[in-house]
Amino acid sequence: MGAGRRRGGGSTRRAGRTVGARWTREGDGVDHGRAGARLEVVRASAANADAEVDAEALLREIFADAEVDAEWYGVDEDEDVEISGIANDINALLSGDLFVCPVGGAAGASLAREAVAAGAVAIVASERVEGVADVPCAVVANVDEALADIARVFYGDPSTALTAIALTGAVGKTTTSYLVKSVFEAADIKMGLVGSNGNYVRVDFEEDDLKLTTQGGVWESDEEDTTRDRTSTAPGWLAPYRGKYEFEELGADALQFQQLTAGIADNGANAAVMEVSAEQVRRKATRGMNFDIVALTSFEGARKNYNGADSEYSSFVADVFKVLENAETQRGVINIDEEDADLCREYASGVPVVTYSTQIGNTAADVYPARVDFSLFETAISLSTPAGNVEVVLGLVGEHMIGPICCATAIGLAAEISLDVIAAGLEACEVIPGRMELVDMGQDFSVLVDNANTPEGIERVIQSVRAANCRRVITVIGCEGDMGDERGERAVIGKVAHDMSDVLFITNDSPKTEDPYKILDDICGGFRNEIYENDKIKDEALFPFLKDMYEVHENAQYECMRLQNLVRRYVMVDRFHAIRAAIGMAERDDVVLILGRGSKDYFVVGREKHWFDDVVEARDALQKIGAIQDSGVDTHNLPWQSLAARATNPGAGNLLG
Repeated sequence: MGAGRRRGGGSTRRAGRTVGARWTREGDGVDHGRAGARLEVVRASAANADAEVDAEALLREIFADAEVDAEWYGVDEDEDVEISGIANDINALLSGDLFVCPVGGAAGASLAREAVAAGAVAIVASERVEGVADVPCAVVANVDEALADIARVFYGDPSTALTAIALTGAVGKTTTSYLVKSVFEAADIKMGLVGSNGNYVRVDFEEDDLKLTTQGGVWESDEEDTTRDRTSTAPGWLAPYRGKYEFEELGADALQFQQLTAGIADNGANAAVMEVSAEQVRRKATRGMNFDIVALTSFEGARKNYNGADSEYSSFVADVFKVLENAETQRGVINIDEEDADLCREYASGVPVVTYSTQIGNTAADVYPARVDFSLFETAISLSTPAGNVEVVLGLVGEHMIGPICCATAIGLAAEISLDVIAAGLEACEVIPGRMELVDMGQDFSVLVDNANTPEGIERVIQSVRAANCRRVITVIGCEGDMGDERGERAVIGKVAHDMSDVLFITNDSPKTEDPYKILDDICGGFRNEIYENDKIKDEALFPFLKDMYEVHENAQYECMRLQNLVRRYVMVDRFHAIRAAIGMAERDDVVLILGRGSKDYFVVGREKHWFDDVVEARDALQKIGAIQDSGVDTHNLPWQSLAARATNPGAGNLLG
């Protein structure tokens, strides 16, 4: 039985909720919050302060408390088995854990046998598993629902110990989550955050956030970060990706939501804001979560794909609002601009709702902008609310920031935070990693890093900065490799970026196992013919010049760059060079958009991760290019040239790279 112990009838049941408990796992020396269970008796939450909890977690009792029906194999009716944790990922399994098979059939059976060999003391599956007779196996009708229910009980229903806020919708969740966290912290409320940029908790207002593992423990690197002190990578070279914070980018599942919520509570936070996607709802990931506030951001770009096909997106999003039943303790926050939010309104009808709108002067909403002023470096917005009017100035750029600002304000009001504190919290949020992240080194143009990597997202971002009255939009964009059926979207991305940008750089993203040059060709396929048929150059373009200059014959490289300069469409396989060329080309009141990767700090080449961070590279470029220009180098066309050398030889003096 490994680390598990079978016990006969009459064992002590776990009493009450274990909110506030501190658990550690045997064997790894890491504090996992409640993401594990092996310690002495602990004190329960304030709601159950006098009850003491037996730290032994007995499997049958967990099933009974969670009201999960199961057929049991490998264990007698009067026996139970002690578990020390729950895992549904073989890579996260520790000895003594219950393993929940994420799939059925032969693949699930193979995983179950592997889990037992690794120390699992019990199995939950959708069918009886052969070859694991030494451990109990619980067969359940729906594995996803069972996992959610038993995880909630095992980890002590941790969301009930917090003010738990769910943000759902297609766009704006990450930006809103950072604004909400800042608002709550302005109210001296320690806050946790679970989202697409990682998982964090504020333990001390004087210290940085703690990073959390996907299992809810405090993250610490187990190897040296070899690039910690580097200011950039280097041309054509990617540094090893070691010692960096990694997390589940697809979003938490039902088990991880409970583990993360428990970890946030155990570290002393009083509230948590969590991004919830439609896909997570479909996977039952939020089952068992007791959200106090559920907020809708926007359906924009999700209900329909770029070709106009309908989807069930809005119905999945609306399902999150079903938890809103208690009018005394729960609130809804709804964007009334969304025509398809009817289900959200219906499910929230039993609780007070705070509405908001992004439309200036929309008095039908509780919260709306009365006036908005955009610039290339900040947004000033006058908000009208039931608590009064307030003006805030944030270092967030773009028209599409209005929605998150209004949503975060509405959430603050729903949580009964005063308007002046809400305003202070909004203004204190200086940066949102990878979401229109401003890289400001004192230059007279704007450099923004954003994760927009779909046609809709790219269009939304470029439209947003146009509202700030920029001079030119200079866009850097690439596409990842190994995207399967989504390869066809590359040409659409290229077309949208071409149509909406004044200057465009097509470059590399994580190519994975694909040929990066082929990916660039796919993107250029969206606008190649339009360029080649342009009256300005069709008589001059004697070869296909929309390629990386080093992919053409060396005798044609200068001509390749000259033609790309004429059309302001550049192809560079090395993203290092593309970022620097784009920034070098920028002039006063331009906007450089570095799109597609956001806060990602790695590339995948082949099957290996390598360090590459767009923000780091942009900052390095800004620091160095100014000095290069001051030394008499023209960076506004390619190749970069020494002005002195150009006077005697127009083809001399290439300094890029």
